[in-house]
Amino acid sequence: MKASALQKQTYEAKENASGLHYEPARVRKARVWFSHFPAGKVLDVGCGDGAILKPLLSQHEIHGVDISAVAVEQANAAGIRAKQHDLEDPLPFADGFFDSVFCGETIEHQVDTDWLLSEINRVLKVNGQVVLTYPNIRTPVGILMLLLLDMPPMYAARYRSAHYRDFTLRTIKIAMRNNGFEVVKVVGGAFYVPGMGECCETVASIFPRFASTVVLQAKKVANASYKPEEAVAEIY
Repeated sequence: MKASALQKQTYEAKENASGLHYEPARVRKARVWFSHFPAGKVLDVGCGDGAILKPLLSQHEIHGVDISAVAVEQANAAGIRAKQHDLEDPLPFADGFFDSVFCGETIEHQVDTDWLLSEINRVLKVNGQVVLTYPNIRTPVGILMLLLLDMPPMYAARYRSAHYRDFTLRTIKIAMRNNGFEVVKVVGGAFYVPGMGECCETVASIFPRFASTVVLQAKKVANASYKPEEAVAEIY
């Protein structure tokens, strides 16, 4: 099965199972940042049903792309200008079309990280902002799983996971720098404790390297140059 087809299947299976939505700390923190950005055109990459940026429709013109036709229909109903799109293909927008981009819990689902980031770079204006959230594998729970249970860390690209790439704060900064971005701000979303769920949001903001999710803001400072031969090279 193609990677994009698996992502589509994963989303729609989850949606059919519950149809319920909750707002993790990472969502609330990312939304606050967008509320402080000047009014402009925003792209939500992997927009799902559009619920994350929907509250900002009065401030921004929000576009979205998602692999799932179900998600795109829901996003359009919510007021997002959404298109069905496979992120393995070029984004269906002109160069420099957007003032800012949101990419929430999507980068870990892409096989070719540099392709995704270079396309985000391409559709952003110079000095445009990207807000990215991702699951962090360097957590206390993840480290204990690796050491004591011989299991890959929590959120890792383990067997039958829909995640294809693992990230820590160090590796995500390398990826951003390699694709024309300068990291501006980083906070942790929250910590995850088995049996309790998310907690300690304030502490996570201070210590993002150990939080279960990370929220990162970066600025486009140069045009990216996608080079497939470098996408699989050793980078650190």
